[in-house]
Amino acid sequence: MAESLITLPDMPGWALLSLIGLIALAESLAFVGLVLPGVALLFALGFAAGSTDQTLSLCLLLAFVGAVLGDSLSFWLGRHSAPRIRQLRWLQQHPEWIERGERFFQRWGALSIIIGRFVGPLRPVIPFVAGSCRLSPIRFTAYNLASALGWAPAYLLPGYLTGRGLHQLPEHLTPLLWTGAALAFALLVWQQIHLRLHPEGPLYRRLSERMPPDWPPGPLLMMASAAVMFLACSLLSLSPVGVTFNTLTLPPLQRLGELLPALALTLTLPGDLQWALGMALATSLFGSLVLRQSQAWGVFAGTLLVVGLNVALKHLFAIERPVDAPLHTFSFPSGHASAAAAWIALTGVWWSHNRPHALRHWSYLLAAIAMLLIGLSRTLLGVHWPLDVLAGITEGIFVAAGYRLWLYRRPAAAPVTGRWLLACLLATLVYVMLRFEAAAELYRLG
Repeated sequence: MAESLITLPDMPGWALLSLIGLIALAESLAFVGLVLPGVALLFALGFAAGSTDQTLSLCLLLAFVGAVLGDSLSFWLGRHSAPRIRQLRWLQQHPEWIERGERFFQRWGALSIIIGRFVGPLRPVIPFVAGSCRLSPIRFTAYNLASALGWAPAYLLPGYLTGRGLHQLPEHLTPLLWTGAALAFALLVWQQIHLRLHPEGPLYRRLSERMPPDWPPGPLLMMASAAVMFLACSLLSLSPVGVTFNTLTLPPLQRLGELLPALALTLTLPGDLQWALGMALATSLFGSLVLRQSQAWGVFAGTLLVVGLNVALKHLFAIERPVDAPLHTFSFPSGHASAAAAWIALTGVWWSHNRPHALRHWSYLLAAIAMLLIGLSRTLLGVHWPLDVLAGITEGIFVAAGYRLWLYRRPAAAPVTGRWLLACLLATLVYVMLRFEAAAELYRLG
């Protein structure tokens, strides 16, 4: 998807700008935004606008106008047609849509117009609820304008600046930019899909109807996606296309790592094999002995499985590391990336598996960011090819998704205290400080 955006110069500028305004409107329109992946679409359109040198101020203006109109239409529908709309069959099948918005509006009042603008499941509902609750049109308009003023750049600028950078960066950095844009777009798509996989949501119900009974669609989709991604990385790594991709994207990443060696080393240490296994074992012992949750042993078992699988895959593929890398074992898949993905993802799954969907969603998103940063550090240090890292991360995600399926049938009786995550973070910081000097020598950063 992201790569095809470079062909959009053939599309008239007015058409691209119109799409930005229409998607911004639809993303804010009552109930439509609940099923539209507007964030991902706006990133893609922003990328296209930036890569074709569309005027930023005009793009932001159209996104702003679209958002204002979308909320205004929703408010008008709630004010004048709420009783009839509530009787619609498809809405009666999903009463939770309006109920969540009403609870939020009762708590925050008119301020919910601003807050709700930035909360995905509430954004298309709050203006409708505000209208049905007879909020003053003047007050609504003031809050609507203020919220759209911040929303337009927040949702459009990341894609636009990424696309604009395509023309401003040196030519040798272009593959790196495409890779970053594709990863950002993929992460946004998955974030939007998972956000809509609420157990009471329509997407969840539709997918559940096409899957085996009592199998949650989210982990199944994640396992399938991870398997496809690993297969793609494997085939590419063995092909001339993959070799070319690795050799084009690694040098600029290495140069960036040379500029930020301390940061690269700090990011890579939480993926050390001994630390990943130690943290997974500590988590399982804490869950089993302190909380009496035998389910916690899945964290250690899953991490151990990923580590063993990674060793076998390294010898199976027997791909050499980059030239002059300070490490001498085989390169594909990245052991650091897979071990870090395993213990972080498995711990996140265990901690959040019996919590509300929204909290699980944000814990998974934070875990994904941490895994990507640790994986990125391996390329910054020049010890792994980019495809090694992507393949390693998919190993951990695949096993973590399988663990989530198992926990779905055997959940723990009570949620885990958030203090354990804080303890894991503090312990990791201490480990990084203690290991930093020795690791700097190992990676020849001294």
